[in-house]
Amino acid sequence: MRTGNRQMVSATVTDHILTEIRFEADDSRQSPGRLTGTLIRYGDVSPAHRERFANGSLSWPQNGIVINEQHNRQAPIVRAIPFLDGDAVKIDVRLPNTQRGRDAAVNVREGVLTGLSVEFRAISQSYVDGIREIREAFLPSAGLVDSPSYKDSLVQVRSKVVTSYDEEEMLLWL
Repeated sequence: MRTGNRQMVSATVTDHILTEIRFEADDSRQSPGRLTGTLIRYGDVSPAHRERFANGSLSWPQNGIVINEQHNRQAPIVRAIPFLDGDAVKIDVRLPNTQRGRDAAVNVREGVLTGLSVEFRAISQSYVDGIREIREAFLPSAGLVDSPSYKDSLVQVRSKVVTSYDEEEMLLWL
């Protein structure tokens, strides 16, 4: 089963960029699911903040970044290690089987939390044609948020769909 929500919103928070996330079921059944999404796509311009990140401009701690609910440092959900996929910095992490992890899964499925927002400290920047260009920045954390600033920020919940049955899993009555 595949569901998705599209939402166009804008935000005015300083030094936060919001973008796509996706939530998938965890087939291991050890957590409420996998949180996957794009933290930032290098070169995209935030319409709300009029800024973009230059290719390779982000760095983060070796042990990953903390994903907080709505940028609330008192509500950490999970630690994720970002990775580069083409020109996008993404995360793919199993949510913990904690109250916050389960709540995050439900809020993403219900369309309450719909995007990711990077929390960064700009180290080097300039302005190009009126747009702030971040050339170097440190990324310690991100927020799982309800108001992503990019119009294409999408959230999806993916569940495993049973398409066939294993004979050993079937109970037969004769």
